[in-house]
Amino acid sequence: MIHFRNTFLFALALSALFCTGLIGQGTKLRPELLAPKTVEPLSAAEFRQLLAHYKGQVVLVNLWATWCAPCLKELPELAKLQEQYKAQGLQVLAVTLDEPDILETRVKRLWRERAPGLAAYLQTEASSDKFVSVVDPAWAEIMPTNYVLDRAGKLKATLTGGKTLAEFEAAIKPLL
Repeated sequence: MIHFRNTFLFALALSALFCTGLIGQGTKLRPELLAPKTVEPLSAAEFRQLLAHYKGQVVLVNLWATWCAPCLKELPELAKLQEQYKAQGLQVLAVTLDEPDILETRVKRLWRERAPGLAAYLQTEASSDKFVSVVDPAWAEIMPTNYVLDRAGKLKATLTGGKTLAEFEAAIKPLL
């Protein structure tokens, strides 16, 4: 009976560690997160794994929302950036901070209109701060915010407010 209890307690502890994300970072990502054909829901733990998957590439994480006019203006610029620099190792990840209840009615439509070529996600955490803290624990909650990570996954630039294609290029070119 003691052996069963110890095994049960070990399994319970292991399960708790997986659920909190303290282990299991090497678990396989859902295939739709690696090549999204639409806006895919994404948790903070999956976001962490996705960023780890793209180590070796320059990553630009774009935080946007449907209610943010500068965000919507940026999306086509980011799609051009992705297309132009993909072969050199750029990966743009567009993450909306909109509420999940408008995913089907508003988010997907705007994404299709503005930037269908971008890998797009909807963060699913109860708190946007928890999600964004994966890349920036001191996020100032400015929309849009763009994070540029180098090939080692280190944060190299934070671009807040609406940016132009030239401003994005200036941030990523030295890292490519």
